[in-house]
Amino acid sequence: MRRFLSLALPLTLLACNGASEPPAPQPSASPTPVTPATDTATPPRPLPLTQFGDWAVGCDNGGTCQAGSLMPEEGDAPALTLSIERGPGPDAPVSIRLRSQATIALPLTAQVDGEAVARGGTQQDEAIVLTGAPALALAAKLAAGRTLTLIDAKGETVTTLPLTGASAALRWIDDRQGRVGTTGAIVARGTKPDTRPAPPLPIVRVATIRGEAALLDPLLVTRMREMAECDDDDLPDVTTKTLDGPRTLAIVPCAEGAYNVLSALFVIERGAAVPVSFDTPVAGDSDGDLAYNATFEDGILDTFAKGRGLGDCGVVQRYAWDGTRFRLIEQRVMDECRGNPDFIRTWTAQVIR
Repeated sequence: MRRFLSLALPLTLLACNGASEPPAPQPSASPTPVTPATDTATPPRPLPLTQFGDWAVGCDNGGTCQAGSLMPEEGDAPALTLSIERGPGPDAPVSIRLRSQATIALPLTAQVDGEAVARGGTQQDEAIVLTGAPALALAAKLAAGRTLTLIDAKGETVTTLPLTGASAALRWIDDRQGRVGTTGAIVARGTKPDTRPAPPLPIVRVATIRGEAALLDPLLVTRMREMAECDDDDLPDVTTKTLDGPRTLAIVPCAEGAYNVLSALFVIERGAAVPVSFDTPVAGDSDGDLAYNATFEDGILDTFAKGRGLGDCGVVQRYAWDGTRFRLIEQRVMDECRGNPDFIRTWTAQVIR
């Protein structure tokens, strides 16, 4: 039986005017030909996270950066987590997500050290989101403050958050995005124009998914479990999904934990099973070929290697099937199991079909 890596890691769519003569038609200019996007075949290189005090921070290869507050290692956990995200390019907007254990009547007022800085907020899923000028103003104040306080629409204090490490995390983002000393920086502002362009993204072409999934012979299922060195315990049934043409993807559960199901993936063709190939190791497995909590739909494989049941740490990966192998198109990480479920994106690619 193989051994698995622990995920408890150390602890980003003329009107007409009566009888007037219509203008004579003019010869139209030939349209400029558009070069179709092509697969760049770029090897994935996810970037690491960094930590400053009670904040985790990181960027992806496309220049989007995110900082997130963490529960303190000692003492009581705060009833609030906060994530700040900013994309690349000149004067890109800031987005702030707030997750509170308490219900907050909107609009909220955000105070830093007792000073009201931003007001508003919209509910999006389980988070309250601030965007535009209020988000940028709040982010800048967080860097110079000690405590964030949220006031609800009734004027009542809902919750607070200490800001240890926020300044360093936001300065780090300014640096990584090339904004230090520019008018577009969050913290390290200057007089230079904010002109650094967004870097280009790698391109991955997804294969056309068609046909019907094959029915699997029980003997083939047994053989796949043997090939993957699966556990002998009772395991969930094998899932089959259509790939391209005559091929079928088999997701074969191999081991179960309290909150993770690890599966081996095989390509089935003409009754034979071949392990799938990945362009980068799958997170969580010591051999890099078993996928955690895997699902597949329309050419995209989603995996989530949970560090613990709360789902506040681990690695989320998305892969595209290109007809030959699975290619990493997104990776989000949270190294620290410290209460913040907003994972930070460390790799991204543009998907074309």
